[in-house]
Amino acid sequence: MSIQALAQEKKKFFSPDPKYIQSYPKYLTLGMFTIAPTVSMKLDTKDTSALGKNAVSDYKASISNILGFTFGYRGLNIAWGFNVASDNQRNKDLIASKYNTFSVKLKHPVIYLLFRYQKLQGLTDMNTKNNLDTLYRFLRREDIRLKEYSLEGIYNFSWRKYSYTAPLTFLQRQLKSRVGILAKTGFSYTELSADSGFVTSRQSPYFDQLNDVRKINGVSIKLAPGFGGNLVFFKRIYLSGAVFVAYDLFIYDYTKFSDGERKSGTSFVVVLDARASIGYQSERFYAGLRYEVDRKGIKFSKAQLTTEYSYIGLELGYRFNAPGFLKKAFDKVLPKGM
Repeated sequence: MSIQALAQEKKKFFSPDPKYIQSYPKYLTLGMFTIAPTVSMKLDTKDTSALGKNAVSDYKASISNILGFTFGYRGLNIAWGFNVASDNQRNKDLIASKYNTFSVKLKHPVIYLLFRYQKLQGLTDMNTKNNLDTLYRFLRREDIRLKEYSLEGIYNFSWRKYSYTAPLTFLQRQLKSRVGILAKTGFSYTELSADSGFVTSRQSPYFDQLNDVRKINGVSIKLAPGFGGNLVFFKRIYLSGAVFVAYDLFIYDYTKFSDGERKSGTSFVVVLDARASIGYQSERFYAGLRYEVDRKGIKFSKAQLTTEYSYIGLELGYRFNAPGFLKKAFDKVLPKGM
């Protein structure tokens, strides 16, 4: 059997049920989105002597809205976002954070892959007791930088009738209400750094392990079973949601700035990942309002660091007839029929 015939057989085998899912392989999808991201990071101690001392660092990012654009064709979706000017920041006690993100999504009827890069600089510690600067109410840490590269894969056990990606990439449309079972696995590399120690002199008696630490690196391995569903009303309006229980193994290392002592370790935490959205999809036009939250954690021997990413986003887009040169370019990379 020829390669083209094998590709056609494979395409037919992985075709979703057209009564439940409509795909758009011949359309070029272009969209624009705006999101309001929230990034928080909590550093807490397990030292019993800290009871009643309020030694926690409760960091918040002050991020202006992100404006971005998406490109989608066949199973590929690319999104790029950047900060909108934040000159009119209302609360001057908070440091203006810098945030950039880039993502690539690959859709297959059974498997969904997501690569994402995030970079953040500037956090504010909302615990006023840690602030020794009389000019501002809170401790402004412009020097803290958080960088992350992540790759996630989601297996959809119910792919023939339930589209997990329909409200995410808009390369498909759910025609009838359906729920499904999901499994997520992911790998990420995180780098947290600062020009000075993460804990202040006031906190140092309760964070002996992290005193004078200015950089933490780590690799996360995640396994998360979950379920999701798309409810369709009036054929074009949808309400969608998904929840995962994530089992996260984090392998980390850090170096103390004063003496160069290097420590490493592992931690295991269980967190929840979730998303919900509502929107409209027709054959050409689509619009979606989405909320997502993703938590990560590191457990040290006497401390814990928890990071939470969440955002509310609005995306608008339209499906155009794909130009011939784009089809030819994809056909050169992938066999016909895929």
